[in-house]
Amino acid sequence: MILVHAYVWSLPEHRDAYRAGLRALQESTLASDEGCLDYRFWESVTEPGAFVCVEAWTDRAALDAHLAAPHHTAGSAALDPYRARPADVRVYEAHPTDL
Repeated sequence: MILVHAYVWSLPEHRDAYRAGLRALQESTLASDEGCLDYRFWESVTEPGAFVCVEAWTDRAALDAHLAAPHHTAGSAALDPYRARPADVRVYEAHPTDL
């Protein structure tokens, strides 16, 4: 399983538009992308306009297909005017283990 934590920031005056864009990207991803196990985002309670997107994918191929999908490239480009700074994206590989 591949896990993604994408930390993103909106310009203060465009926080609502940024949140709406993230919601649209979430909805299109969940509806369109095979291999997407989960795709959620939250806004920080201590830093307004700071968001984290947490994604789970079956494998790297599914994530790569998502990144190349038209809905992702268009959704990401639509967010660009509202970004306060570049995203900090962290990708993790998870393996099953016994308790």
